[in-house]
Amino acid sequence: MKVKINRAALHEAVHLASSIVPARTPKDILKCAKLQTEDDQSLYVIATDGDIMVNYRVPQVEIEQHGQIALPADRLASILYEAQDDVVRIEQDEATCQVYGKSSHFMVYGFDPDDFPVAMVEELPEQIEVQAGILRRMIRMTAFAVAKESSRYAINGIYCECKGKRIRMVGTDGRRLALIDGTLSKADLPESEDGTTSVIVPVKVMHTIEKALMDPEEKVQLHFTDKKVTFSNSMVKIAANLVQGRYPNYEEVIPKGAQNKATISTESFLSAIRQVALLVNESSRGVKLEFTANKIHLSSSTPEAGNAEVDIEIQYSDNDIIIGFNPDFVTDVLRVIEEPELVLEMIDGNRPGLIRVGKEYQYVIMPVNV
Repeated sequence: MKVKINRAALHEAVHLASSIVPARTPKDILKCAKLQTEDDQSLYVIATDGDIMVNYRVPQVEIEQHGQIALPADRLASILYEAQDDVVRIEQDEATCQVYGKSSHFMVYGFDPDDFPVAMVEELPEQIEVQAGILRRMIRMTAFAVAKESSRYAINGIYCECKGKRIRMVGTDGRRLALIDGTLSKADLPESEDGTTSVIVPVKVMHTIEKALMDPEEKVQLHFTDKKVTFSNSMVKIAANLVQGRYPNYEEVIPKGAQNKATISTESFLSAIRQVALLVNESSRGVKLEFTANKIHLSSSTPEAGNAEVDIEIQYSDNDIIIGFNPDFVTDVLRVIEEPELVLEMIDGNRPGLIRVGKEYQYVIMPVNV
């Protein structure tokens, strides 16, 4: 293989590939990205960890000689990141790869590409088409709430539910829950009794898809089967195994009928929570929020560290309430909210709080003792 290629475009492809390769595996070939030419102007970068497969097409490549090679993904990504050239030349001779810039030269030892356990992503008819910006926001607003290595395997993924042209995503770890609704551009889903298609997508897969969403205006495609999800846009195809299991009844967790509603500046709330959290330790993971007319008094206290107090002005005219939250669970959601204001709904100090942003986003957070 001999090609000339835009360095930044190749780095983007290899960087995405390196994000899924396993850090530890007895099979060194799985730590590699496979580079191969298939037509006269494209280089394909392929990677897998056994559960996820990425196939990234880099266009506008000058191909002098076709070929393929498997190279350590992290090493190749580092070389392309540090190189200063706009264009690099890649020459492959059996399992050795030469990367040339104007004044740089790297020789990288690779592996036999025939040992690479990957086939092309299966071409499937599109079921769902959605705007990339909508999908990216939905992933960002739910992925942080997903459980990490829970024994309840189903909550290690994002629950996706499609009905008509509506798509809903839910993430939970059992102590908080994030839910967002979005609109599809097109939908051609298999018929079911209630017209709903639902799957659980591993959060790592969702993060990989998020990284592939480069143009927010682009329409991207998704296809679900019983065991797999496939994603495609103009440059990237991703195929991955779904989480098998039954997702909990998330609607039961969402508090209803709350009469106490506070409108709060997102930026002010984030700043205040971060300040009082400075004097919270591992044994006392809670901050106290005292709601009175048009004000929140936030405080924390730790015997060995001290205490902190912050007041912020809000729009609030309902009952006085004292409630405690884990500050990490509050800052996690405030960091992803792009809107200037949010609404916090409460029934009382002993039941979950509900953060709303617009009509499409809800975030349930369990109270803690303070």
